[in-house]
Amino acid sequence: MRIGLFYQIQVPKPWTASSESQRIHEALEQIPYAEQQGFASVWFSEHHFRPVWSHNSAPDLTLAAVSQRTGQIRLGIGVVLAPIHHPLHVAARMATLDILSHGRVDVGIGRTGYPYQLTPYGTDLRDTRGMWQEFAQVLPRIWTEEEISHEGQYYRIPRREVLPKPVQRPHPPLWSACGSDDTARLTGELGMGGLFGSEGGPERVEQLMALYQSALATTRGNAAGFNSRTALMTAGYCHEDPRVVAERGGELVGWYIEQQRERARLVWRDYDPATVPPDYQGYYARDQRLASGPHPGEPTPQEVREQGTKFCVGTPADCIRFID
Repeated sequence: MRIGLFYQIQVPKPWTASSESQRIHEALEQIPYAEQQGFASVWFSEHHFRPVWSHNSAPDLTLAAVSQRTGQIRLGIGVVLAPIHHPLHVAARMATLDILSHGRVDVGIGRTGYPYQLTPYGTDLRDTRGMWQEFAQVLPRIWTEEEISHEGQYYRIPRREVLPKPVQRPHPPLWSACGSDDTARLTGELGMGGLFGSEGGPERVEQLMALYQSALATTRGNAAGFNSRTALMTAGYCHEDPRVVAERGGELVGWYIEQQRERARLVWRDYDPATVPPDYQGYYARDQRLASGPHPGEPTPQEVREQGTKFCVGTPADCIRFID
């Protein structure tokens, strides 16, 4: 097992003129120290139009800065939002980052369950699954073939030699966010690593991982770039004093739940519920449940303990049990 860091670059209000800059530079200072302490990887998300929750819409640039301050820690993007990018563009930027970091890059791709991030780019929700799948198939070809030509449903590339090429061979490890049953299956079928979140609780994580592992066993992905690893993302707070855990852990869990509710209220704001595609119905139903619930406030110590199955919050012994 390897332990890493995951950054959204969250900037709570009230803001000052330097709030965003301060948060990003704090991360740049923290990561070299984390590397010295033995952390194996650092991941940055890509989100757009998510004030407070994520102010890091260009994670490859942030990781380029990290690459010049570190020497061994792996650098992951979790994840590139495939439906708003062209694979040629992403291939070039990730290859450049791999060169700058001397071969330390992991590339996650996804389609996002949040239409609020997609509609400003003109993306139709009905196309996102197909775009993600075609993107996942063409990206490694761009890196590994001397010249590539591609004629697909969403991307058309005339014969070109695409440069630069990444340092890692055959290419940087590919991962995908696994937030739904179908995506977990497809990720396994394509031979990519699986990225999972703990907010659904251990039972939901087990369900998604089982679907992924089953599909992985019969993968039709590119064997040369096969990645069977999995990663679990969680929020965490650890302290030796249970009283501090109850106070600060409650603050963390309460803020996280509040932000999830705010996301649920925001992300479908521009979308007609009658036109939600079938493969987004689960996301829509989840967000409607969250948005209609009462404001959580700050959880009680008992509520913090109950949330322990979803978040790594507690004493060192508690956190070890969560990880195990």
